[in-house]
Amino acid sequence: MQHEAHEKGLTLDAQQQALTARLDALMARMLAGAPRQAQGDGLYVWGLPGRGKTFIVDAFFHWAPLEKKKRVHFHHFFRQLHQIIAAGNSVDEAIAASIDGCRLLCFDEFHLHDIGDAMLIKPLLTQLFRDGVLLVATSNHPPENLLANPLYHQRFAPSIALMRQHLTIIGLSGEKDYRTLRHEQHGPFSTGGLLLNATPAQRRALALPEAAAAPLPLQVGYRTLETLSPAGEMLHFSFRALCEAPTAVMDYLALCDRYSSWLIEDLPPLARVSPAVQQRFINVIDVLYDRQCRLFLTTDCPLESLTQGVELDDIQRTASRLTLLPLYQGQA
Repeated sequence: MQHEAHEKGLTLDAQQQALTARLDALMARMLAGAPRQAQGDGLYVWGLPGRGKTFIVDAFFHWAPLEKKKRVHFHHFFRQLHQIIAAGNSVDEAIAASIDGCRLLCFDEFHLHDIGDAMLIKPLLTQLFRDGVLLVATSNHPPENLLANPLYHQRFAPSIALMRQHLTIIGLSGEKDYRTLRHEQHGPFSTGGLLLNATPAQRRALALPEAAAAPLPLQVGYRTLETLSPAGEMLHFSFRALCEAPTAVMDYLALCDRYSSWLIEDLPPLARVSPAVQQRFINVIDVLYDRQCRLFLTTDCPLESLTQGVELDDIQRTASRLTLLPLYQGQA
């Protein structure tokens, strides 16, 4: 991991170096066949966005000399899990099929807002720890802050206790947001753009579609969404139709399977919309970033004002990712 950091011109701080050493030690113990012990079933790594969590865990995953290993985004894993259960399988059968005999499972962006997902966490963790699967998860939140909604949080407390019992909890609290340094390319996601008061000429130069005379229906599973122009090489939504409508992560994942370029129009200052709408936008950005879809956003609001005043903790991750989009500025 030190080698990968050096190649990208990065210097790991003391906390990051300690994390890499802990990961190396866990893998060495697994390869040596050492007996499992308390807090020896994996790591839960949390911290603010851009602190190197995903970089370090991805480097560890690619290096780990195991044939049966899986690295998956949290949203994608639970989409698959729900689909297997919906096909008539028990929860335990669905978990076993999703794990698929792996010895190392790396979860990126472990965060919970859905009580349906939350109720699957305890049986998932129980099966992982029983079967000796090494679990490494990254999150922006410590375990106690997961599923923060007071209506549901107490029902999730046994899962938090299970994490505390079996996982070593590590916080990365460095002040530096590595995403803002732009030492590395962030894939197709960052080849899109944030268009602030964009001119028609800027839109034409970027080959962005114009809106049709009326919204067009697009079928996503059992749901019909409205697009602004025919879905072709680029999927074209208004913020209202995508985030103010009752859409869900499952919709965004299904659409990413079909479309790799997205244009979302008329993004308002997020403090003006409800927390539910804010959360949908956060989820959209999470999914598009993880699936590396090219994203264009249009707005008349400066970047620093888009997320200002939003109280949801996850907005920090969204704000960090929006800084990766090139800025195209027209006339106010």
